[in-house]
Amino acid sequence: MDATEKKTSVRQVLDDVYEEINWAYLAKNYFGRTRSWLYHKFSGNCGGAPADFSDVDRERLRAALKDIAARVDAAADRL
Repeated sequence: MDATEKKTSVRQVLDDVYEEINWAYLAKNYFGRTRSWLYHKFSGNCGGAPADFSDVDRERLRAALKDIAARVDAAADRL
């Protein structure tokens, strides 16, 4: 990606499911952080300073969402 291209924000990507996810649980159990930390990452702003997901954090978030999705799918199959 060249310098003029902007990554799609994580918040924009997750817009369709944002309200359905317990972000406090995800922040604590997958990042060892607070919901507030995750909120600042989504907003792109932390105390006036730019805040964004690093590539490592994006990958960790992707893996966390896939793990949760697999667990929900497995629970649905048990019904």
